[in-house]
Amino acid sequence: MGEGRGEEVIAMSVENLWRGLEASRRAFQEKRFDDLIVISQGLSQIADNLGLSLFSKVCRDVGSRAARDDPAALSACLSRLHRVADQSINSVWDLCDITD
Repeated sequence: MGEGRGEEVIAMSVENLWRGLEASRRAFQEKRFDDLIVISQGLSQIADNLGLSLFSKVCRDVGSRAARDDPAALSACLSRLHRVADQSINSVWDLCDITD
């Protein structure tokens, strides 16, 4: 793939994570739990591709809670997802900065 293309793929993946996180926030606010299941599955796949295993696990937890239609537990999982996302994405960028 090459270094340049690899960086582009990582940047695009991280951008897709941010978009998915925003979409998950909107879906929760609008009580679209079925959409949230789909969004969390997509986020989990992207996170897996980047090697962000904790991020991926929390995404699966969000999907599981959305499927159970448990707003309180879902809210807690989404809060955790956003905390883990910040840490994970910052780690990815830090690794990219190291290789420059």
